[in-house]
Amino acid sequence: MPRHYAYRVDHDRDFAPHVERGLCCLCGCKTTTIERWADVGSWVVGIGGNNTGKPNALIYAMRVEQTPSYSQFKKTHSAHAAYLSGQSISPAAPVLVSTHFYYFGDSAKELPAELSRIVHKGRGCKRLSDTDILQLNKLVLRHYRCGKHGRPNNRPPLLCPRARRFDCHDICR
Repeated sequence: MPRHYAYRVDHDRDFAPHVERGLCCLCGCKTTTIERWADVGSWVVGIGGNNTGKPNALIYAMRVEQTPSYSQFKKTHSAHAAYLSGQSISPAAPVLVSTHFYYFGDSAKELPAELSRIVHKGRGCKRLSDTDILQLNKLVLRHYRCGKHGRPNNRPPLLCPRARRFDCHDICR
């Protein structure tokens, strides 16, 4: 049975999570915990930390559908894996991959009081129950379609309109 996790997103720069062309990926951020422990069917919930400008709000939630190693991910999703090049990622490191995700970023959603228990206040992560995930879906997620509903909160300034990592067409013009 899959286990579910919540953690505080320290900064939201389109790296972890990385959302691009219908995929949400997590790799290189929670390497000793969530990325190692999550299985297919696990939910990963990112709650905004103070540095995101959206403290205690829902930055994203994803249901893990694949957990390939980084080397497998590069072979099967080479275009999606480009954001990880140049990082110190072990070839054996798991990449959590989902097409069933809700990314809010700078449009992060405030959580109702009934969900305050899923907010992780410190470093690391916390386990969530199946009931927590059912309530998150019932009270928040069911009001949105899967996919991207915002942009990263902490995007670094772009130097060039041809920047590959970000869809800068609406920023650079």
